[in-house]
Amino acid sequence: MNSLLSKVAADVLGLDAQAEVVDLAGRRAMATRTYLDSAATCLMPAFVMRTMLDYLQTSQANSHTHANPSGRATTAALKTAHHALGLLVGYDPSVDCVVMLGTGATEPCNLLATALAADRGARPLAAVSISEHHSNMLPWRRAFGEENVRYFDARADGTVDLDSLARLLEAEGDQIRVVAVTALSNVTGAITPVAEIARMVHAAGAELAVDGAQAAAHVPLTMHPGSGGDIDYLVLSGHKLYAPGSPGAFVGNRRLFAKGGWSLGLVGGGTVDRVDLDQVQFHTDPSERFEAGTPNIPGTIGLGAAALVLRTIGMPSVREHEQALVTLALQELATVPGLELFGPHDPSVRAGVMTFNVGDLPHSLVAAALSDYFAICVRNDCFCAQPFVRQQLDAACEERGFCPIPTVEGKRGMVRASFGIYTRPEEIRFLAEALRWIVANRAAIEPQYQHDAEGEFRHATFTAMPPFDLVAATSRGVGL
Repeated sequence: MNSLLSKVAADVLGLDAQAEVVDLAGRRAMATRTYLDSAATCLMPAFVMRTMLDYLQTSQANSHTHANPSGRATTAALKTAHHALGLLVGYDPSVDCVVMLGTGATEPCNLLATALAADRGARPLAAVSISEHHSNMLPWRRAFGEENVRYFDARADGTVDLDSLARLLEAEGDQIRVVAVTALSNVTGAITPVAEIARMVHAAGAELAVDGAQAAAHVPLTMHPGSGGDIDYLVLSGHKLYAPGSPGAFVGNRRLFAKGGWSLGLVGGGTVDRVDLDQVQFHTDPSERFEAGTPNIPGTIGLGAAALVLRTIGMPSVREHEQALVTLALQELATVPGLELFGPHDPSVRAGVMTFNVGDLPHSLVAAALSDYFAICVRNDCFCAQPFVRQQLDAACEERGFCPIPTVEGKRGMVRASFGIYTRPEEIRFLAEALRWIVANRAAIEPQYQHDAEGEFRHATFTAMPPFDLVAATSRGVGL
């Protein structure tokens, strides 16, 4: 493993946190938590927190305060963070802007959809992959109107169906303003051939918007590889990029935001060059125009630090490390009786997002048992991608005969284990071991659980004590 990657991966906040577990006899104990939910939020490497603390202890101030060193240092740090994030994804600073806002990819997606809908001209349509997270589907539906959104399909293995996209572009390409697609599925871990899609989209005269929230921490992203394969607009999520608590970001051609007026984004302090009682002159720089108010300065600095170090490590090294984990996970999960894995089984086109069901065991029961008996943190349900999860479950039923009946009508879903740079091979082996144990002991496990009207399973006699309590932590912090 890359030496810097090894160093960073070994020093991560919460990596060895303790959690309460129970055994089949009801005995409680403490165990080291196994965190396999990085697709939802990555743990924070310690260097990110140290960088933020360094800033807070030496230079905490508001940005755009020019009269003192702290204010100037804050403003410079924010600009550095924007540039570092842009460089991580291969932006062209002469063409592209970086705008940081919100707490994930949702707000950047909404801003982008609103801007493109306002600029669609004679192209009234948006095309969206059915593989999308709701945050890269609902904004297009609202901005363009339900009747003006077209969808292209995914294959049964969870990859984007390029033939479906080609048919759509051939039929309505001259009407499509933008095509929106994820770079990496948060459901199946399938890596999207973004450059190939970009060439198809640009040949039809449309532009490409890419949701990079899941991909940016796992695979190399290059906005301008050339030969028509460029990404026009990219959205990112800081909390999935090893900086929990940081903003989301938009990276893309600033030409889209050249228009003035009140129609886009929030307005307020920092968005303007001049305000008179009868007129307003907005900033022409999108990173100023659309970052209204006082920004999340510590979070932005943390995201900038993460981007700087990931670029120094090199995303190809991150990808190589994760591909080895995926290869191991494919081997280990294959040993679990009745386990159905969703997504491609080729580690060269898959990242560390492993979704599965285990026979006819409800997904919520499996996730609860992993937590209660083993302190393994996974996610379950539909991962804010309901249409895609239903499509994948239907495909598994139709093509492979894997048709688990939901505990509650309409509440089908999956279990998801996902990796980060800090995930260790022994944790993947432990997950497979735990799943085999659950299968072997289901007769003893199932009576210990009850499910509610929503299909969520809870242990009848055991509730793990919460590892964090705000009031208690505050009291400790203040010395009471």
